[in-house]
Amino acid sequence: MTTKPYDVNAIRARFPSLANALPDGRQLSFLDGPAGTQVPQAVIDAYRDFFLHANANSGGAFITSQRQQQVEDDAHRAAEDLLNAPKETVKFGANMSTLNFQLSRSLAKSLKPGDEVIVSQLDHDANYSPWLWLAEDFGLTLKVIPIRTSDATLDIEAYAALRSPRTKIVAVGMSSNAVGTINPSKEIVRLAHEAGALTVLDAVCSAPHYPIDVQALDTDFLLCSPYKFYGPHAGLLYGKLPLLERFGRYKVRPAHDLWETGTPSFEGMAGTTAAINHIAWIGREFGHTGAPTPLTGRRAEIRAGLQAITLYERELIVHLLDRLAEIPGVKVYGITDRDQLDHRTSIVSFTMEWATPTEAATHLGADGIQVWDGDFYAVNPVAALGLTERGGLLRVGLMSYNTAEEVDRLIASLKELAKASGVQIG
Repeated sequence: MTTKPYDVNAIRARFPSLANALPDGRQLSFLDGPAGTQVPQAVIDAYRDFFLHANANSGGAFITSQRQQQVEDDAHRAAEDLLNAPKETVKFGANMSTLNFQLSRSLAKSLKPGDEVIVSQLDHDANYSPWLWLAEDFGLTLKVIPIRTSDATLDIEAYAALRSPRTKIVAVGMSSNAVGTINPSKEIVRLAHEAGALTVLDAVCSAPHYPIDVQALDTDFLLCSPYKFYGPHAGLLYGKLPLLERFGRYKVRPAHDLWETGTPSFEGMAGTTAAINHIAWIGREFGHTGAPTPLTGRRAEIRAGLQAITLYERELIVHLLDRLAEIPGVKVYGITDRDQLDHRTSIVSFTMEWATPTEAATHLGADGIQVWDGDFYAVNPVAALGLTERGGLLRVGLMSYNTAEEVDRLIASLKELAKASGVQIG
């Protein structure tokens, strides 16, 4: 690995969709990454190659089925490398939400009425509703870790006090899809295990932004989504092998795997491998070798790639926060202290006194700047912040392929809207 400076233009060159433009020729700015990233050409090629050369089902005594099996094996090894997971501990599914419903129902057989499940007020609803409905269906008690509304961080002291001898599962997001807060996941896992509970971590909005090491975290289960880290629509479930074997149950009898039910998206697996290899490429090209790591091979390259992405995205966060401060009436939610930015991702959400989130998103969209407004399925944190009736938040998601120039374009467009609303811009 080298220590070449991070070259965002070289990275952007690998993403053909970034050249998309409005009918008038203005290039699109994809600041909507938290809802799903663009994909590099390698992912597109992986789909094409699968359908050309390996489009078959499992277990056939013929060459295309054998190629399909290789695609499947390669994807599992790549996913394990991404998460630093042991072999045979990562499973593919349709998406994180579906996998989490499957996981929660599978774990239910170990629970009794009155047992407790702890979730957090900061979670995406895909890591809240499965446990809410599980509690209703099986007579469980659902406890919720509150957030501190001042900076949208979890109250870990309150979490520690919520635990009891009846606590059986702690299911919490690693970082917020709404405001970017990075939770202290290792401490959350430690406190859960101290109480004798299993842990489920939602890493959907973490995997694109910083390295994840399931062995260091010691989590029992973890979920994430390739389409958030430059891959196709799919879901990944990691579980400690004894737990996967213990709780795997809901499948058709001939299925070879306890968790991967039915015929999966083999083409999605091919695309996932390509997406993970893209992150490894970033590590080889722009990775930093100064940080000590016991990892080797692709696992080390992936970690280096994500570390390089983290540092680059942090520069973009500072630039965006500084530029937003130029506009009167803008309030950013989440961590804004420049000394605490290692506790947040590059998802930045805010409100404006002079426009609703929908009005701002519509204005920006007409300018070719793609952002999201609303609650982004983060129903509880948006409600806790008192923003539901006000239309939620305007969310900017800065990814590894975004640029400072795109931030400046966003700010210029917001200033135009502010001026049209009668705001004096200095």
